[in-house]
Parts: sequence; structure tokens; C-alpha cells
Amino acid sequence: MIRTKSIYVRLILLSSSLGLILSVSQVEAATPNVKAKKLASFTAEQISSAVSELGVEIPDEQFKYAVSLYRLNYQTTDGYGKKLTASGVIALPKKGANMPSPLLSFQHGTIFQDKEAPSNDLSAGAPPVLLASLGYVTVAADYVGYGASKGKPHPYLLKTPSANAVTDFLRSSKRWLKNNNIRLNQQLFLTGYSEGGYVTMAAHQALQAKPIPGLNLSASVPAAGPYHISRTLKALTSFSTSKLPMTEEQRLSPILVDWLTKQIMDGLIPNNSDVVFQDTIIRDFLRNGSNGISQHNVYDWKTAHPVVLFHGRQDATVPFFNATDAITAMTAKGSPNVTLVECTATPADHENCIPEYGKVLIQTLGNYAQDL
Repeated sequence: MIRTKSIYVRLILLSSSLGLILSVSQVEAATPNVKAKKLASFTAEQISSAVSELGVEIPDEQFKYAVSLYRLNYQTTDGYGKKLTASGVIALPKKGANMPSPLLSFQHGTIFQDKEAPSNDLSAGAPPVLLASLGYVTVAADYVGYGASKGKPHPYLLKTPSANAVTDFLRSSKRWLKNNNIRLNQQLFLTGYSEGGYVTMAAHQALQAKPIPGLNLSASVPAAGPYHISRTLKALTSFSTSKLPMTEEQRLSPILVDWLTKQIMDGLIPNNSDVVFQDTIIRDFLRNGSNGISQHNVYDWKTAHPVVLFHGRQDATVPFFNATDAITAMTAKGSPNVTLVECTATPADHENCIPEYGKVLIQTLGNYAQDL
């Protein structure tokens, strides 16, 4: 999310620098506009070793499959509604012939270096690799602004392009998997942490409105995401605006909006970032307040599928009220199965809760998944 006061807030993903690229080869894609390239292969032993290095309390024997990693290019839309080529990865567990798998879409958190994007993180401890080793065919979109679309503005916390990056990649991935005779059991799961939690909720809502034939959305596990984005920005930017010796009309002037937008974006993005962030969400909030960005909220809707939220009560980066607001609003809308798992780490803040998120994710998905 955003640097509050003088502290850079950085999401630390469940990844490591371990891993060896064992093979790089082209893979023919039979479907037009879906190009795939094999990036790496990992043994189950390499993956278990990476898990041990991460320090996550998950039994090594759960990571039982070798994994092959592929990069796919596909078509989606950017934050301005224009079509472009983006990329992502598919991580395939090595199972017996004709054995089906559930499909899991992992949405990464905020990253500031393109090398950290899923299609560039070729380590045995990368989240898509770990999840595939459990038995899921795992896909992870890079998002617009990373990978094949590096240099394009990343549509940070914009609902529609965030959802499109995932749903378009799922559709392209499904075609590629079918063309390469990789069986799915029709179950679909979604998960992500921080910005990835937000993107997970946006994608879940989009998939419910427009399902992908042959995929049944089984459950999603969004974690520590700014689902109530208008309230979140109001809370996290109050230090920037509350003490300005100006009237409300002056604060909304174009010059001041430009100045504050730059200050907040400078606080968000480290100097060494090679990723371009679109500032629309900040600019619209400063210009029009909560009403100016309410269309990007993802907390207040009815889901027909299980949603298991995970969040830490002491999270100062993405406030805990995002989870409680979502529970309250979605339940009021008639959602039958929305629950919250609270992080038990000490302190239960944004960074410290990441390892527990991994454990809760694996346990939660295991309650629903078949054919692992």
C-alpha cells in the first residue's frame, strides 16, 4: 500500500532467491495470441528445501510434486481501457498421466521491481511454484506494468483493470492448458495478499458476473487487502492533508491536487523502482474525495461462493477495518459463506502475518480442493 509518514511500507512476498533454472525451451501454443515459453523445472526436493529456508511452519511432505514453470503472453486492457500484451506464469505439478488438478490463481502484492514479477521470479520458493507442488495448477498474472508490459503504467488499485488482468489470464491459460492436454477438474480458487488481496476480490466479483465456462469458482482467500479503498485512503492520507493551512476549496484546486499526488506517490514508490505506477486512484481521491473512487471498492457485494478473509488486527499498512467492513457488508447483502480468520502473530501487522497467511491458505484450500 502506501508509505505512512516517514516509513516505506513494502510487501514481502512468500518467495526466496533459491532455485535453479534447469531448462529453458520454447513450447508451441496451438491457440493464436497465447504464447508460452518454458522457463524452469524444479524437483520436489528443491522446493522442500526452499520451504525450509522460508521458515514457514508447513510440513515438507506436503510439497510432493516436481514443478515446471511457463510464461504466457496474453491480451488484456490497461488502466485507460486500451488493449495490450501482458504476461504471467503457469506452474504445472508433475502428476501421473491423465490425473486432473484444481486451478489456483495467485495474485501478488505490491512490488517495485520488475524482476519480482511472477514471470521473472524463477526460484524454487516462488509462490506459484510452492502452490503447484501441493497439487494445484497455479497461474499468476504479472499485472499490467510488469513482465511483457513493463513500462506501461500499473493500474494500482483500479478495480476493472485489476480484475481483467486476472480473468483474461485465466481464460488464456485455460485454452493453453487444454491445447497441451493438461487436465483440470473444473475447480477454481483465488488468493492474494495486500494488493493481491484486493485484486483477488475484484477478480472474484468479475468471475461471478461473467463465469469462465468449464471452471467452477470454489472459494477465494483474499488476505490483508484494501477492499474498502475509499475509507483506506482517507485514513492513510489524512496526515498529508489534515494540517494544511488551507480551505477545502483550496485543497481541491488542480495545483494542490498535483502537488499532493506527487507527495503521496513519492512516498509509495522507492527511488530504485523500475515500475511505473498509475496515480489515478490517488488523484481522483484528492480531487473528489471518497465519492470519486467509490467505484473501485470491492467490499460491498454479494458472493455466491465461499470467501475466507485473513487479516491482522494490528495492520497499520492496510487497516484491519477492511476485513470487518467486508464481512459486515457482504453478510448484509446475503452472502452465505464469508468468514474471517484473524492473524495470531505478535504483532499481528502487515509483514508479520505473511507466514501465517501461507499456512492458513494451504489449510483453507485443502478443505475444498479435490485431486491434489
